[in-house]
Amino acid sequence: MKHHLSSLLFVLCVLCIAKQSGCYKILAIVATPSYSHQIPYRRLWLELHKRGHEVVLATANPIPNIKSPNFTQIDISKSYGKIKSLDFVQMRFEGKRWLYFIQEEMLPMGEVFAETVFNSTELRKLYAPDSNATFDVFLTEVLFLPSIYAFAHRFDVPIIGLSSLGLVGFNEHALGGFILPSHEYTWEMEENTGTNLSFFKRLCNFVNMWRAMYYIYYEMFPYHQKLAEKYFGPLPPMMDILKNVSMLFVNQADVMTPARPKLANMITFTASHIEKKPKPLPKDLQAFLDGATNGFIYFSLGSNAKSASLPLEIRRMFCDVFTKLPYRVVWKFEEDFPEKPDNVYIGKWLPQQTILAHPNIKLFIYQGGLQSSEETVYYGVPVLGFAILADQDYQVARMEALGIGKSLEITTLKKDELENAITELITNKKYKERILYVRNVVQDTPLDPVENLAWWTEYVIRTKGAPHLRSNLAFQPWYQRCDMDIVVFLTIVLFLIASNTFHIIAQIVVYVRKKVKSTEKQKIS
Repeated sequence: MKHHLSSLLFVLCVLCIAKQSGCYKILAIVATPSYSHQIPYRRLWLELHKRGHEVVLATANPIPNIKSPNFTQIDISKSYGKIKSLDFVQMRFEGKRWLYFIQEEMLPMGEVFAETVFNSTELRKLYAPDSNATFDVFLTEVLFLPSIYAFAHRFDVPIIGLSSLGLVGFNEHALGGFILPSHEYTWEMEENTGTNLSFFKRLCNFVNMWRAMYYIYYEMFPYHQKLAEKYFGPLPPMMDILKNVSMLFVNQADVMTPARPKLANMITFTASHIEKKPKPLPKDLQAFLDGATNGFIYFSLGSNAKSASLPLEIRRMFCDVFTKLPYRVVWKFEEDFPEKPDNVYIGKWLPQQTILAHPNIKLFIYQGGLQSSEETVYYGVPVLGFAILADQDYQVARMEALGIGKSLEITTLKKDELENAITELITNKKYKERILYVRNVVQDTPLDPVENLAWWTEYVIRTKGAPHLRSNLAFQPWYQRCDMDIVVFLTIVLFLIASNTFHIIAQIVVYVRKKVKSTEKQKIS
C-alpha cells in the first residue's frame, strides 16, 4: 500500500512539474487608446490565461470581471484624452487625409501614448533595472509606436507583432515584404489604389508612399529611439528590434482582402471579438426595433468619429432622407438631437452587435471600421460606407468590390444619391445573397482562430523566436532587395552597347557617304 501511495505521489509530482514547465509568462502592451485596437485581441488574452499561462496586459480598455492572480491588467487609458481631442470628421471635410495625419498628428499623439505606457507605475516597477520580473514573449502593436519595442530588449524576449487594421506599409518593408504603392491592399493610399491605374496616378502613389516611408524611417524612428532611451538607457536601434519580430498576428479575413504576397511569419485571423451571446437591448430600443414592421436601418460612425461632428447641412440631409423612407432608423449620435425625425431613435452608445443580430435589420450605414465590417458580414447585413480616416477608404471600397455594399463620399454627398443608394441596397436582393455567401466563406475554416493564435504564441516561445520564419530580405539594402543595382548595371551596359553601336553605324554611314562623293567626283573629272 505504501509503495502504491509513493508511486502515486511521484506521478502527481511529475505531472505538476510538467504542467509548470509548460506555463509561460506573457507580457502584452496595446498602447493605442481606441476600442477597435483593443477588442480584437481580448479573446487571445483569455485563451492564453485559460491554457495556464501568466498574462500581464497593459491596455486602454481593461477586460471587466477578471479576478485571477495569473492575469494582471494595467490600465493605460489616460491617453484617451489625446485621441478624443481630435475631430476626425472635421479633418475629412478639411481634406486632411491619412498621409497628412501621419506627418502632422502621429508624432505628438504617439509621444503621449508612449509616455503613458512608460510612466505607468506598474510598468515602471516591471522594467526598473533592479526588477526581477521575467517574461517569455512580448506581444505589442506594430503600428507607429516603435519606442514600445524597448520592452522586448529589456526582458530579452521575442516579439509577436499585432495589427488590428492590416499591415502598415513601412512594417511590411522593414520585415522583408514588398511595397506595392498602387495595390488595393495598400490602404495608406486610401481611394487612389486599384487595377489598371494611369501612369500619372501610379507615379503619385509611388512618390507619396516613399515620402511617407522616408518620414517614418528618418524622423519618427529616431524620435522614438530617444524617447525609449530616456526611460531604458542605451538601446539597440528600434528598427533592428522591429526587423527581428518573430510573428505577426494581423486582424483581417483573407476573403475580404485582395490577394498579394504575404510574409511567412504573418498569421491572419478575423471576427475574434464577435460575441456568441449578444448583450440585451434596452427595453425602449427593443420595442422600437420589434415594432419596425418594414425593417430598420442602423447608422453609426464608430467609436472615434462622431456623427455629432457632421456639418449641419449633412445632418439635415440624412434627416430629410430618413423621413421619406418607410423604415425606422437607429442612429448613434453623441449629443442631444431635438430636431430628429419621429422614425429615428438616437443613442450616444449602442450595443452594435445586438442591433446587427436583430431580424428586422435591413442596412448598416457605417464609416468602414474593420471590426464593424467583420460584424456586418457575420450577421449578414449589407452596408453603405462613408469612410472617415485611415484604412476606412480601403474597407468600404472592398465591401463594394465584394458586392456586399456601396461606398459614398461624405464630403460631397447629395440627397438623391443617398436615397438611391439606400433604396438599392435594401430592395435589390443580390446584396443580401452576396453577403451571406461571403459570410459562409469566412466561417469555412478548420481551426478556431483564437486557439490558432494561442498555439502560435506558444510555438514562438518553444522555438526561441521562430527565426526560421523571418524573411532575410529585411536585412538586405533596398537596392539589393529589388536588384536595383543589377537593373542599373544592365541599363548602363545596354546604353553603352547601344551608343557604341550607333556610333559605329554613324561612322560607317559617314565613311560610305564620303566614298560615294569621292567616286562621283572621280567620274566627273
